[in-house]
Amino acid sequence: MDAELKLNKILVQVQKLNKFEQAALLKKISSLLNVNEQPAKPVRLIEISGMGSSLWHDVDIDKYVDEERQW
Repeated sequence: MDAELKLNKILVQVQKLNKFEQAALLKKISSLLNVNEQPAKPVRLIEISGMGSSLWHDVDIDKYVDEERQW
């Protein structure tokens, strides 16, 4: 059976639930999704220093800033 068809059948059943039951189901599904999620590691600014600098390599910074000030 096609995954989308399965999802549509599930959605039909969910729509039959009242709002409280739908919210409880959503909470359960959400907790299932969060089980395998690792907490985000804090990023220190020094670790990302220079990130994206290659994007500005060919840009005339003074000209860019002047153009941005014009609007």
